[in-house]
Amino acid sequence: MKKILLFALLALAVLSCKKDDDTNNNCIEPLSISVDQINSESALVLWDPGNETAFEIEYGLTGFSTGTGTVAQTSQTNFFIDGLNPMTTYDAYVRSNCGSDGFSNYLSVSFTTLEPVNPCNTPTDLFLIDVSSSTVTFGWSENNETAWEIEYGLSGFTLGTGTVVQTSQSNFQITGLQSSTTYEIYVRANCGTEGFSEYSDQLVVTTDP
Repeated sequence: MKKILLFALLALAVLSCKKDDDTNNNCIEPLSISVDQINSESALVLWDPGNETAFEIEYGLTGFSTGTGTVAQTSQTNFFIDGLNPMTTYDAYVRSNCGSDGFSNYLSVSFTTLEPVNPCNTPTDLFLIDVSSSTVTFGWSENNETAWEIEYGLSGFTLGTGTVVQTSQSNFQITGLQSSTTYEIYVRANCGTEGFSEYSDQLVVTTDP
């Protein structure tokens, strides 16, 4: 019985040694990881390398499994990730690449990209100047823009289905309206190659009888 117990203990010791041998103690993971310069489509991942000089970074949508993300190798201590989706959370993993000594354990960090910034300023403070049975004259705050698109229609209309007019003035008169009828008016800045701003809040006007 003692011989059997001794054999079992020896076998357990051998297995324990083998498991230790499978664990790479010669490749040390980075000391810390962080994210900087986050915007709507990119972020900069940085890490403290410790004593290692080559690294593997893997990233993907938050919750992804390592081995299924986007992988890159680098000798730098930072990595610029672009082509991301706005307002989306991602996970990034970094580990040391020690060549013949294999890889270290991972360090990970999560970050959320920002909402896109529209460089085209939305007109604000629409105000009524004059109204008659067939016309509405109104204006708005320019907010440093110089061209605008007006869209109007009967109360309750859907944007994209109304009457559209372009102007370079910050006030405008709509003509040919029906009397005793309620209209909704929207304005957005036209910034050329930079596209359009968001639509202003609606101006609701009822023509005279």
